[in-house]
Amino acid sequence: MSHSFSHKKLTRSHTSLIEAAEGVVKHATEIPEVSKISLGVIKQISVGRPRIKFLPITGGIKATIRGNASIQEIFIYTTSADKIVRILADFFEDK
Repeated sequence: MSHSFSHKKLTRSHTSLIEAAEGVVKHATEIPEVSKISLGVIKQISVGRPRIKFLPITGGIKATIRGNASIQEIFIYTTSADKIVRILADFFEDK
């Protein structure tokens, strides 16, 4: 199930989030080093365990967040990629 989310750091083209990504994106909006967040397309996949993976991109990181039956890429723009990865990975593990 997807949810809509709005914040000044989010791009306006797409505002739907999978449940597993909702907390991560909300947490990322509160981090001062994050300048922009772009939400990717939601894809339905087979049932599995939620997890998060990070890849470096120019200007930030790409977080691939897997929910129980869907997956979504989130692009997070920052000058402190390593710090953001640590913060968001810890947040995801603790929730």
